[in-house]
Amino acid sequence: MKQLFLALSYCLLVTLNVQAQPPKIQNALLWKVSGKDMQKPSYLFGTFHLLTNAFTDTIPAVLQAYRQADKVIGELVLDETPQAPMMEAAMLQGTTLKELMPPPAYANAAKWFSTEAGIELSQLDKLNPMAIMTTAMAITQQKHFPNPSGAIQLDSWFQQSAKKDGKAVAGLEDVKVQIDALFKKISYQRQTELLAEMLSDGVQLQDSMRLMYNAYLAKDLQTLEALMYRGTYSPNEIKVLLDDRNNAWLKQLPGMMQKEALFIAVGALHLTGSTGMVEGLRKMGYTVTPVHF
Repeated sequence: MKQLFLALSYCLLVTLNVQAQPPKIQNALLWKVSGKDMQKPSYLFGTFHLLTNAFTDTIPAVLQAYRQADKVIGELVLDETPQAPMMEAAMLQGTTLKELMPPPAYANAAKWFSTEAGIELSQLDKLNPMAIMTTAMAITQQKHFPNPSGAIQLDSWFQQSAKKDGKAVAGLEDVKVQIDALFKKISYQRQTELLAEMLSDGVQLQDSMRLMYNAYLAKDLQTLEALMYRGTYSPNEIKVLLDDRNNAWLKQLPGMMQKEALFIAVGALHLTGSTGMVEGLRKMGYTVTPVHF
């Protein structure tokens, strides 16, 4: 459950929303990166953090790209290390959820948890609103989009497989960066507003996750972008949660790709838009081409 919490926590970081119209990008989840001073090509794969290794049976081109890599790169290394600080950061300091939320919003959230999971929201009163959102996503995923028994979350599976296959594994950031973006740079008041919106009725979260699932499985980044651009996150929140992280990653990759063939697996929405990884690498002079499968 802790690993699922961690995966869903950074899933929140890549299912974001702004209000302008997004730039177009070709529909592809796998991209070949070549050119400049690279000795061998690297591959960039957009994952969906709620899927598992069962999905790999449908993506042989991605598995081939993984096999060609010397090293697997993720958003962060998904081992036991991040779990304790992430759980600690998820706890409220000096207040409770009931104190933070307006009574009508709290009542809606309480009804959602009672209906969907049969639990009292008071049991989660010490968690901050972002952590409650993560918990709601986990409940929805397990209830309405269950994965096969024993399946491994997709990002974790690539890293575990790499270790078994003797490939090095590295992260583009550490858990402190994700904690800062997810829990510290968005105020409790703003987190409360986002939670209230997510659980404003009984089906909104389920419908949103279904749309994301379907768009991803169709390899339809344009629809994922359209979903992303429909919501209420402010431009500054997008900068903190998405753009700043992309920029930090892009600074690291040239030195890494010069020496080794990389398989880079990050959330699919990190690939899209003018500040995404695909356009960022192109602006740096790399040739980035879609690999269809």
